[in-house]
Amino acid sequence: MADTPLVRRAGRRLILAAAVAVLVVGIVLAVFGYQQRRPPTAATAAPKVVSTTTPSPAPPAAPAVEGPLLSRSEPATVDIAEIGLHAPVTAVGLDTEGSVQVPPPDQSRRAGWYDQGPTPGELGPAVLVGHLDSTSGPAVFYDVGTVRAGSTVEIRRADRSTAVFTVDTVERFSKADFPTQRVYGDLNRAELRLITCGGDYDPEQGGYQDNTVLFAHLTGSR
Repeated sequence: MADTPLVRRAGRRLILAAAVAVLVVGIVLAVFGYQQRRPPTAATAAPKVVSTTTPSPAPPAAPAVEGPLLSRSEPATVDIAEIGLHAPVTAVGLDTEGSVQVPPPDQSRRAGWYDQGPTPGELGPAVLVGHLDSTSGPAVFYDVGTVRAGSTVEIRRADRSTAVFTVDTVERFSKADFPTQRVYGDLNRAELRLITCGGDYDPEQGGYQDNTVLFAHLTGSR
């Protein structure tokens, strides 16, 4: 095609139109991109959904704490004057079967405190365990089953304070029906459990068939 003034003017018009089109597209893309980065307005935000379900009732309030409490301090000794018991206490955990351990047989005159629970005087049940007897004779908790309600149990603690407990009851349970919740469950006061064996001894069934449990609650300290 010949390069005439008419052709040159037409070409300039086409170039100008193309430039305007590119500019318009750029503005539209810029505006669109800006709008995508802005947070949604109140008009475009998702509407709030109002629940029509009835709210669940609030859980019952925990019972008010009763009686005295002491700060955490590990037990050092246990004393029950009624049966002439005075014994050192050592911390114990759980065995491979998930039961509370007792001190080894060569420490049968020592009580064990379950160290995953409260210390004596803290809120909840502090648990002490001990052997009933050994190959050499009576062990630390041999006479616990004879303790009467109203008797006193004293726990000397690492902070040199003494937690004083009053016995509520002493009971014997079959190991098959051990009252786990009653012994280890939550409480609204500071309590104490002393646990040992009891009942008949059957070596073919693993030893003593029962447990004796002393239940007591904190009544003071000094």
